[in-house]
Amino acid sequence: MLEIVFWGSLSLVAFAYFGYPATLMLAGMLRSKNVRKSEIYPQATLVVTAYNEEKRIREKLDNTLSIEYPKEKLQIIVASDGSTDATDTIVEEYADQGVELLPVKERRGKENAQQEAVAAAKGDILIFTDVATRITPDGLQQM
Repeated sequence: MLEIVFWGSLSLVAFAYFGYPATLMLAGMLRSKNVRKSEIYPQATLVVTAYNEEKRIREKLDNTLSIEYPKEKLQIIVASDGSTDATDTIVEEYADQGVELLPVKERRGKENAQQEAVAAAKGDILIFTDVATRITPDGLQQM
């Protein structure tokens, strides 16, 4: 009786490792479907959090605007966490290029600024970044 249990258990383990994958491979060969592939560009919101970043915000916005993604599908929000320097003024200069300034009046930290940006976001996908992070031109497509 123990011998039957042993060989039965060993057979089940062997099937799990070898038999099942082989069955799936065989089923895939017998029943193949052509898959039509195309570029998909969901509505995306890129959230940049900043606090007193007047020295680096232009470089970040220029980098962000160089991203190869349909402009009508990309919302760019800069959540300025109570900045007291020229950060907000610089960001407003980019409004005609689709950059939205979300001034968070009371400084309560990066997470709070991100939460407020999430409430204003329209995208199906949210990408969080800060001023120090650079995104390659095809970065969003790769994501």
